[in-house]
Amino acid sequence: GLYFYAIKFLSVVFCLIGYVPSVILFTYVISFTFKKILNTKEFWSFIYSVTALACIAITEITFFMGYTVTAGLHYTFSIVIPIYPLLGCLICFIKISWKNIRKNEDTYNPWDRLLVAVVSPYLQCVLWIFLLQYYEKKYGGRSIRKDPFFRTLSTKSKNRKYPEPPSNEDEDEDVKAERLKVKELMSCQCCEEKPAIMVSNLHKEYDDKKDFLLTRKVKKVATKYVSFCVKKGEILGLLGPNGAGKSTIINILVGDIEPTSGQVFLGDYSSEPTDGDDSVKYMGYCPQINPLWPDITLQEHFEIYGAVKGMSSSDMKEVITRITNALDLKEHLQKTIKKLPAGIKRKLCFALSMLGNPHITLLDEPSTGMDPKAKQHMWRAIRTAFKNKKRAAILTTHYMEEAEAVCDRVAIMVSGQLRCIGTVQHLKSKFGKGYFLEIKLKDWIENLEVDRLQREIQYIFPNASRQESFSSILAYKIPKEDVPSLSQSFSKLEEAKHTFAIEEYSFSQATLEQVFVELTKEQEEEDNSCGTLNSTLWWERTQEDRVV
Repeated sequence: GLYFYAIKFLSVVFCLIGYVPSVILFTYVISFTFKKILNTKEFWSFIYSVTALACIAITEITFFMGYTVTAGLHYTFSIVIPIYPLLGCLICFIKISWKNIRKNEDTYNPWDRLLVAVVSPYLQCVLWIFLLQYYEKKYGGRSIRKDPFFRTLSTKSKNRKYPEPPSNEDEDEDVKAERLKVKELMSCQCCEEKPAIMVSNLHKEYDDKKDFLLTRKVKKVATKYVSFCVKKGEILGLLGPNGAGKSTIINILVGDIEPTSGQVFLGDYSSEPTDGDDSVKYMGYCPQINPLWPDITLQEHFEIYGAVKGMSSSDMKEVITRITNALDLKEHLQKTIKKLPAGIKRKLCFALSMLGNPHITLLDEPSTGMDPKAKQHMWRAIRTAFKNKKRAAILTTHYMEEAEAVCDRVAIMVSGQLRCIGTVQHLKSKFGKGYFLEIKLKDWIENLEVDRLQREIQYIFPNASRQESFSSILAYKIPKEDVPSLSQSFSKLEEAKHTFAIEEYSFSQATLEQVFVELTKEQEEEDNSCGTLNSTLWWERTQEDRVV
C-alpha cells in the first residue's frame, strides 16, 4: 500500500519550480558549445534523454547493493547532473510513500535524499547565472536591447584597430577616390549632411585552418580594407562572384559578425556598441535565407514583425494594406508560409524589411527564386520605396539586369577587394573595352560565304576578335580604336548586310555582364594559380550551414 504525504508532495512541487529554470539556464549555457543551432538542438536533446535513462537505471540497480552506494550516487547525480534532480526527487517520493518501507535500517533515510534533490536545482540556477554572465561577455553578440540581468558588470571596451590600408599601386582610381572621400567625411565635423552608410577600411580575416586538400595552412581573408559610402536616397549595388566578400560585408553591417579592423557608420551611429544606440530601429534587413515560420500565415508575420518594430495596431493595418497592394500579396494573406511558392516568400521578406519605415535597408539577393514578371514587379517596388531621399540601401545580387534596373551606383568586388565603383554607364565606358558585334546569318548561307564575311569584318574592324559562336551566329569583340565614328561603322555594316546573307545584326556597347565577367576573371586566375579553394569560399560554405 501507499501513504500520501502532503508536505512531501509540496517538496516535489518546490523541486519542479527550481528544476525548470535550472534546465533552461543550463541549456542556454551549453548552447555556446556549438556554432550551428541545429546541431545544438539535436545533439543535446539526445544527451538529455540518454542521461535521464542512464541515471534511473543506475540508481535502481544499485538499490539492491545497499543504501550507502545508492545514496552516494543519488547525491552525486543531484549535484553534478542538472537533468537528474526532479527524477531523483520523484523516485524518493515514491519510496517514502511505500507502506512496507524498511524502517529497521538505521542508516536508510530517504528524507535526506529528497532534501538534496529539492535544493540542488536552486543552487545550480545560481551557478548557471554566473556562467552565463561570463559567456555573454566573452562570446555573446551585440544585443538589440539593454540586458540589465546578464550584462550588469562593467566590461572594458575592446581596443579596436583602425590601421591604414597597405598601399596598392594597382588600385582603381575611382576606388581610391571613394576611400579618400570616406576619410574626409569621417574627419569632417561641420558637414551639412553625412552619408547614410559609411564603411571605412573594413577588413575581415578568419582563423588559420588547414586546407583539406593540402597540408599547408591558408589564411582566410573575406574582405580587404573596403571603403565606400552610400548617400541618402541612393541604392548601391554590390556585385561579385561567390566568395568575393559581399555577404561578409552585409553580415558586418547587421552586426552578425565583427570585423578584424575598420569602422562602419550607419546614419549618426557608429558600429561601436554604446549606451542608447538605437541604430537597429532604423535598419531593415532582407537576408538570403527566409526568416519565416512555416506554420503561421503571411498576415501574422506582418503583425509579429510590426510589433517588434514598435508599430501600433492602427498603423499596422494601414501598412499591410499598402504593402500587399504594391506587391500583389493580398490573396495570400491568410495562407501559411509552407503553402507559398519561393517567389512570394521573397516578396514577403522584402516587405518585412520595409516595416517601420527604416532609414537604412540591406537587401541580400532579394529577387532570388522569382520568375521574370515577379522580378520586374519587385524592382519597381524597390525603386518606388527609395524615392524618399531620406532612405538608403545596399543591394547584393548576381543578376546584372537587376543592378541596372534598381541601383544608382554599382560596386564590383573581386577576391575580397573593391575592384571598381561608379554608375552603370561609367563602368561600361571605363571597363567595357570597346563594343560587341553579333551577326545572325540566314540558314542557307554556305561556308565559303561565311569565310568571305569574316574577311569583310576583319577589313572593317582590323583588331576584331571572334568569340564563341553558334552555327548561324557570329560574335566579335571590337576594340574602341577600331570605331573612330559610330555612323561610319553602321554604314559599313549596312553595306555588308546587303552584300552577304545577313538576316540581322546588333552592334552595342559592352554590357554590365561583360564588364563583370572581365573583372571576375582575376579571381578565377588567382584561385587556379594557388591550386586551392579561394580563401573566402570556406566562409561562404560555413554560412550556408547557419540558421537564421
